[in-house]
Amino acid sequence: MEPDVSIETSSMIRIAILPIGEIPHQTLRDYYSMFHHHHPIPLSSISSFYTEEQKSPFTSLPWDTGSLRFKFILCGSPPSPWEDFQSNRKILAVIGVFHCPLSPDLDSVIEEFDGVCKGYASALVTRCFGFFPCDSQRNLLELYSRHLWISQASLSSEEVIKAKKRRLGRAQKTIGDYCLLAGSPVDANAHYSTALELARLTTDYFWYAGALEGSICALLIDQIGQNNPALEDEVRYRFNSVILHYKKSFIQENSQRVSPLSFELEANLKLARYLCRRELSKDIVELLTSAADGAKSLIDATDRLVLYVEIARLFGTLGYHRKAAFFSRQVAQLYLQQDNRASISDNSHINEVGSRNADSGKMHHQSVVSLFESQWSMLQMVVLRDILLSAARAGDPLAAWSAAARLLRSYYPLITPVGQNGLARALANSSERLPSGTRCSDPALPFVRLYSFPQHSSQMDIVKRNPAREDWWAGSAPSGPFIYKPFSKGQPNDSSKKELIWIVGEPVQILVELANPCGFNLKVDSIYLSVHSGNLDPFPISIDLPPHSSKVVTLSGIPTSVGPVTIPGCTVHCFGVITEHLFRDVDNLLHGAAEGLVLSDPFRSCGSPRLKNISVPNISVAPPLPFLVSHVVGGDGAIILYEGEICDIYISLANAGTVPVEQAHISLSGKNQDSVLSIPYETLKSVLPLKPGAEVILPVTLKAWKLGLVDLDNASGIMGRQLKDSSSPSLLIHYAGNFIMCNPPPKKK
Repeated sequence: MEPDVSIETSSMIRIAILPIGEIPHQTLRDYYSMFHHHHPIPLSSISSFYTEEQKSPFTSLPWDTGSLRFKFILCGSPPSPWEDFQSNRKILAVIGVFHCPLSPDLDSVIEEFDGVCKGYASALVTRCFGFFPCDSQRNLLELYSRHLWISQASLSSEEVIKAKKRRLGRAQKTIGDYCLLAGSPVDANAHYSTALELARLTTDYFWYAGALEGSICALLIDQIGQNNPALEDEVRYRFNSVILHYKKSFIQENSQRVSPLSFELEANLKLARYLCRRELSKDIVELLTSAADGAKSLIDATDRLVLYVEIARLFGTLGYHRKAAFFSRQVAQLYLQQDNRASISDNSHINEVGSRNADSGKMHHQSVVSLFESQWSMLQMVVLRDILLSAARAGDPLAAWSAAARLLRSYYPLITPVGQNGLARALANSSERLPSGTRCSDPALPFVRLYSFPQHSSQMDIVKRNPAREDWWAGSAPSGPFIYKPFSKGQPNDSSKKELIWIVGEPVQILVELANPCGFNLKVDSIYLSVHSGNLDPFPISIDLPPHSSKVVTLSGIPTSVGPVTIPGCTVHCFGVITEHLFRDVDNLLHGAAEGLVLSDPFRSCGSPRLKNISVPNISVAPPLPFLVSHVVGGDGAIILYEGEICDIYISLANAGTVPVEQAHISLSGKNQDSVLSIPYETLKSVLPLKPGAEVILPVTLKAWKLGLVDLDNASGIMGRQLKDSSSPSLLIHYAGNFIMCNPPPKKK
């Protein structure tokens, strides 16, 4: 069985891309991408190269609408035992690529290319391309051009003759395969019709099913771009017949003794992929369940592995995540059947895994858990790596990006720095093939955790206003149920979730910590708060994280409307894809690391100290409120007075908010209130309402009070700096905007 099969697979010409000489991995991927962009080629662009031979089977080539479809296989693939049955399984062309700066000897390049081509006997065309030649190589390339650019061979009829010796029907089926590969579905369907009739007369059920499967592919290729509502029903009816005839087939002359059951199961997968959408979920589940039941009869464990991976992917595409997880576990169990974990590592070419010695003080069951986790982690790495390689071969960049992201995020401690850089390149290469703004549900790097909610200068004590009282400010000390002072020092830590009030239009900030535990520089294109409630505009920032480092950054935003705010995490644009990083997932990871249940704490490995778990409080947004900003005119707020000295202090109040101050009240609190000789109550009331941007200056007359013995001791030797003690009076200004029905809370300063 093969991964990523579909009905259209029968129309794809397989071409092996082989590296010749020494080529860096990234350079090879760049060369491969050049060819990958040309997987469909319109027939109209190659019509000038075609010369029709006598008795050519291609009598109805669609030169205007048809195309050739190529499937490029990097580093090639071993021969399939079913190449005679399905011609699309053959490698029909070989392309060698070499990097001229690292391959100066062209003779050795030609010799190596000739050697690798011998392993592909079915190849009709061979080409070898050299890139970035130096001046001395250009002349040699002209001399070698006849050898490097081998002319196209004519279509050999040996396979057709061989098939005719078996049955004429099989020969017609083979001709139909080549017509389909040549981009002529009409010619292919004509030969398939003849093959079907001859196979039916000779009860050759296996080749009958193969010819019928090819005719379905020809039908789909011929109907591309046409809106035919009856096409889906026709495809479903014919494919059910394909599955039925594969069940009835038995191959006596199969020298490889490979069971035809794999074709029956592949047919189930092809039909399920063609129909894969939620409206037809019942039919798809039946097809996948039938395929899963047939897996028990497969002889080759590799076939079972491919089958389970494909079933898991189709269930995931359908949205049946539990079923997808079940078959993913089936894949893991196949790896668990291996006797030696080291052999799994060798066969999968996974990077080196460092062994960890358990501390002598740990209990035995913890050692067993650690051993199981290590084995399970290795199995998951193998599965993810296979998914990554399969997705890359199938041209599915999003699936490849997702697998590489999960490998890097979940198993970075088990991957060498070279392997980490390789996964980073895989993420970058996959993102280049994705549209801009693509989102993925699997986050990669960095790790993001909540650090703190700093108190902004505009977040003061907020009092719920009582419209029935004129002195609404009375008794508004910060102790009632309607007041919240964020993270006040000295207060006991309540186990219940705290509450936080933000104001529409006033900027807010949240501190988060980012960690890059890998061995490469990480560039985060943008990161901002993920707001599910939609009533806060976040501001994105970009940041660079050096290898094995962490950094605390400030994420800000502005509330836009009244209501609760939901911030489950951050949205990150990194490696060319947008992902959501949830605070809850990282908290669970850190908790598991503390309990020894996961591999590592990414923040501790970057040198960050262990933080107390911080939960997101219940955040609500209040309507716009005025915001008074105060300062002492002509000074920095530090004034030294001698006992009995009288001084006028001018306090400036400016409304930095977006709504006017409608009501305001000045009061005193603390000790020595009689030292405040005069307060301009009427001056403040006379300027109300204080509009946004307006300012008022209030003169306050203050008389220095007599210090006690304790105060004198504290004041000794502090001339020239501000004295702060508990005997100072405090000037409080309670202010509010206009009262509306939604009852906005005024501010207290």
